[in-house]
Amino acid sequence: MRSYIFVLGLLAFTGAFQAEAADKPVALIWKGSKDKAEAEAQGDTWADLGKLLEKTGLSLPDGYPKLVESKTVPGLKPGFRVWLLGTCPSDEGGPVLEHLKLLAPGTYSRPVKLPAKKLACPKPPDSPLRARDEVLKLSSGETLRVFTQEETESPDEEGRGDSISRTRFHFVLFGKGGEVLATEDAEGDLDVSGNDPGSGPTSYRCNGTSIETQEDDGKMVLTRHCSANAFAECGSMLSADESVTVTVTDGAVSASPMERTDVEYAECD
Repeated sequence: MRSYIFVLGLLAFTGAFQAEAADKPVALIWKGSKDKAEAEAQGDTWADLGKLLEKTGLSLPDGYPKLVESKTVPGLKPGFRVWLLGTCPSDEGGPVLEHLKLLAPGTYSRPVKLPAKKLACPKPPDSPLRARDEVLKLSSGETLRVFTQEETESPDEEGRGDSISRTRFHFVLFGKGGEVLATEDAEGDLDVSGNDPGSGPTSYRCNGTSIETQEDDGKMVLTRHCSANAFAECGSMLSADESVTVTVTDGAVSASPMERTDVEYAECD
């Protein structure tokens, strides 16, 4: 009976501890080390990751990332120097951390003891970043991965312009240690619609986007099928298959211009 009571008490204590931790603000930490020189050197790999975070819509607070001694952040274990990306309320840190871990898998969070007015949380993107299954592994140990993100555009307040929705494909080359080395992006599925007073209704759509991986050549090929509406002007493109080739060479990533095949044009009466 005593053992049973002890176990119940332990479970209750553990549950209360987890609930308390869940309500605490969190620090988002990119990297860290006990060694000062090593921690400082880690900052050399930030530039490409920082550009990619900005491109994918995640905004860090002013002054971040910053290298701090862990003892200066209440709640963190002392004895380390860590790269701090921000501090968030418990209910806001999750989406930000999820985005960060896709592009910097070693990123983690720790509960901290900070008042709300001292928190500085990164702003997540309007649309979440999603990882695809396609992976290109190179003999050099580098890995090319693919992520997608939805984008939208709307007409202005006076109704000028088109309504556009697109899927953006991000091709990210990671080094052996998981650091971002290079990136490229390309447009996938696309839907354009509008009704311009001068040119009439607009409708253009690309769908069926797929990725083919060519490991022997160090390439990925994005393809999609595009078509215009039946009101396409005489001689303009009515439909086509489009492709972009993404190539990895010596630690760099490049994307070819869009290539079109099986092009059909609107007939002229």
